[in-house]
Amino acid sequence: MIAPITWKSFAQVLVLAFVVAQSGCQTTPPAKAVESLTPPPELVQQPYLFDIVRHLYRWQLDESEVDRLIVSRQMEFWVRRLDPKLDPGDRSVLGEILLPQLAIGIKVKKADYAIEELGTLVQSRTFKITQVTRGQVPSRTPRDCSVVGVDMQEMRDYLFRTRKQQDFPDPVLIERMRGAFRTQAAKEGILATNAPAGEQVVHLASISPVANECWVFWEAGRKLLYFASDIDLANPVVWQYEALTARIFDLDQQVVVSHEEAPGSNRFLTRYQVSRALFNCLILGQRVVVPPRLPGQN
Repeated sequence: MIAPITWKSFAQVLVLAFVVAQSGCQTTPPAKAVESLTPPPELVQQPYLFDIVRHLYRWQLDESEVDRLIVSRQMEFWVRRLDPKLDPGDRSVLGEILLPQLAIGIKVKKADYAIEELGTLVQSRTFKITQVTRGQVPSRTPRDCSVVGVDMQEMRDYLFRTRKQQDFPDPVLIERMRGAFRTQAAKEGILATNAPAGEQVVHLASISPVANECWVFWEAGRKLLYFASDIDLANPVVWQYEALTARIFDLDQQVVVSHEEAPGSNRFLTRYQVSRALFNCLILGQRVVVPPRLPGQN
C-alpha cells in the first residue's frame, strides 16, 4: 500500500529539489569568461593611473575640476576591459578608465597586430590613450568595472613633484617629424616652395608616457603640428611606413570658439585646445632651432 503524501513530506521534496537544482547551476565559469571580466593588471596599477591623471592635468583639466578634486580625500577609478570585435589576427587589448568625480572616460589600447601587406608587426609596450570623453560616465559603478581608490594627498604630491618632468623628442625623432610634416604639407598644398628658407624655430611639447602623440608649435609659420600613432613614436616603423596621423593647424585660419561653429569637421581647434597646446609647447616645452633643409634631403 502506498503511503499518502502529506504536506510535510511534499515540502521536504520541494526543498530537496531546490537544493539540487541550485547546486547544479553553480558551475565554474570558463577561464576565458573570467578573463573577459577582469581588467588588464597594468590598468589598475597606481603608477599607471598617476600617469593618466598627470596627462589629464596637463591637457584636459581646468581650474574648477582641479579644485573639485582637491577637496576630496580619495580619487576613484572605475577600470574595465573592453571586448570589441577585432579584425582576424588582431590581438590588441583595449580598456576603459572612468573617473566618476570628473565625469571623464578614457579609452586605452595596447596594440598588437600585423600589417600583412608590409610584413610588419605593430606592438605597443604599454597601454596608450586613444580617446577622452566627458559627460558619459554612469552614476553608479558598472558591474564589469574594478574600483581602485587612490589617496588624494598622495596624488597631489605626485602631480606637484612631477609637474616639470618632461620627455622631449630626440634629434632623430625631430627629423622624422620634419619629414612627416613636409609630406603632409605637400598633400595640403601649404608650402609654396620646396622648403622654408633659413633656420626654423619650433617648440616641442613633452611626449606623455600614456599617449602616442606629440604637439609642435612652428613659430614662423604660426602653425600647430600634431603627430599620433598606434605605435610608440620613437619606433622607426611608424615613420618608415607612415603609420601615423599628421595634422597641421593654421592658427590664423583654423581656430574657433566651439566645434559647433563647424559641426562634423575635424579641421578646427577650439581656442581652449590651442591655449593648452601652446602652454605645453611654449611654457613647459622645449625650444629647438631646426637647421635649413639641405639639397636632396627629405
